[in-house]
Amino acid sequence: MQLADIPSKILGQIGTVQRITFPRQGHTSTVAVLETADQRYVIKKTEHELYNAWLSDEYAAMQLLQGTGIPIPKTHSFYIENQSRWLLMDYVDGISLRQFLAGYPPEKDKEKAIVSFGRCLKQLHECPCPIEWQQVEHAWLDHILTKAEYNLAHYSVDGTEELLAHLKINRPGDMAPTLIHGDFTIDNVLVHNGEVVGIIDWAGATYGDPRYDVALAIRPKTNAFEDERDKDIFYDAYGKRRLTEEEYRYFEDGIYNFF
Repeated sequence: MQLADIPSKILGQIGTVQRITFPRQGHTSTVAVLETADQRYVIKKTEHELYNAWLSDEYAAMQLLQGTGIPIPKTHSFYIENQSRWLLMDYVDGISLRQFLAGYPPEKDKEKAIVSFGRCLKQLHECPCPIEWQQVEHAWLDHILTKAEYNLAHYSVDGTEELLAHLKINRPGDMAPTLIHGDFTIDNVLVHNGEVVGIIDWAGATYGDPRYDVALAIRPKTNAFEDERDKDIFYDAYGKRRLTEEEYRYFEDGIYNFF
């Protein structure tokens, strides 16, 4: 992405861009930080059918959740240009929790960040869910399994037909739905001075099973949730029951492989 590639309507909103930089990139979009004389913005661009749909869903979710108290970047515009989609939002001054923990901070700083992470997910799951997401015909798990089947047939995913069949037969017991993020990993939570300051990548947000968020939150990564102590600290802050091993495997080793 070059400055000249950005739609003029977006540039007209923010004024003269003095600097454009590129943070670590993900797999679904191109992300750039735009700096003007008095503010920084993040712009995301997608150019693939599936990722375009995700970016559209992300924008809609962030619009619905503004003003809830959940730390969400403010969105400014969503723009469609041929096969591309563009989302403009405020920059959040922080780094991903994964990056922070991978730097092996002092133990007290690590624990502080994990506590903030757990409390943040508690806040999210206790936040009233927008009525638009509650008025659905099918339960979240039915919907997510249907999407998994579609993704398996149309896109390259890690899941297999055998795994999907297993997930359909071995469904976990019911749990009351809540607002969920849908991709609550340590990559998508930003921290500053050991405190959560932002949650990003909201394409999967909906009224669903909170165990999915928890399973993705405690996936082991470098210096993160590699031992039980980190999980204990997280669960104490989250304040709700722990997942069973079967629940964790169903959501993290199962459902997540199709998304």
